[in-house]
Amino acid sequence: MLYLDHPFGAKAAMFRAAAALGASTIRLDVALSGVFPTPAGPPDWSGVDQYMLLARRYHLRVLADLLATPWYMADCATPAQEALSYRCPPSDPAAWGRDAGRIAAHTHGVIDDFEIINEPDGGWSFYGTPQQYARVLAASSMAIHAAVPDACVVLGGLMDVGGHAWLDEVLATAGADALHHFDIANIHVRAPPGQAAGIVAGWRRHLARVGFHGPLWVTETGYPADPRWQTTPGYRDGAAGQARWVATAVPAMLDAGASMVFLTERDALAGSYASEGILQTPDPLTADPRVTPRPSYFAARTLIRRLARRGATRGSRPRRCG
Repeated sequence: MLYLDHPFGAKAAMFRAAAALGASTIRLDVALSGVFPTPAGPPDWSGVDQYMLLARRYHLRVLADLLATPWYMADCATPAQEALSYRCPPSDPAAWGRDAGRIAAHTHGVIDDFEIINEPDGGWSFYGTPQQYARVLAASSMAIHAAVPDACVVLGGLMDVGGHAWLDEVLATAGADALHHFDIANIHVRAPPGQAAGIVAGWRRHLARVGFHGPLWVTETGYPADPRWQTTPGYRDGAAGQARWVATAVPAMLDAGASMVFLTERDALAGSYASEGILQTPDPLTADPRVTPRPSYFAARTLIRRLARRGATRGSRPRRCG
């Protein structure tokens, strides 16, 4: 939940905290509607360039989540959708893809990993059908790889832990050949530690059945620190319970076959998400946010250091997709 229009100081605080944690990668949003606000005007690279500056400064790999259809290419089905046109599928997937390729060309050598739309299987995020998503994915992949052949294209993070049928529809879309247009599969997991490993393993099996044998990333996971939203027995004692969840669930997912696991860095939104960050932060982020590490931050740092000793993080991982 780091956006192009956040103040530079807010972006810097999140990069700085991720680097201090020992993380290899930070995931953030790049809204096409923000980079290409008008159909004929010049792109606005200011927010993207800030990300690039910070990636260099803090030596972090960046996963850029490309999303938000510009208003002038949005294909909305209802007036209610038109009010949130950035969630609509594009009328011309090739045009959306070309803009994705322009972003990849601009960031080449600094940001080379691109996720195509956050939670496209969730009606809150993407109003399109699986078939429309398949065409956006294919067009984006072709344009990104044409601009940067060794870029990594990441499937949009799937929010439904049992949503195999939705992905199957994407892969079955005639003419899209979606199976060959992502390098990394991607799911979101918010579950008790005892279930998280099974979710990852189940997705690994399903992906193998449909013919995908590449890496699987978990690009969103977390557990609230506020006991009012803690529902898992044994993890209901506030910040300490959140820290134990991190120390237990993340290794379980890695052991089950996830190549990368991304933890929620900051608090945002409401309900369980309002305390899911391993950093306690204001929402919205200010230009100079007060950032307080929770016990879960230190649990994650300990885990990262243990993985580093096994050669499983940061410097040991090749640049290619994985």
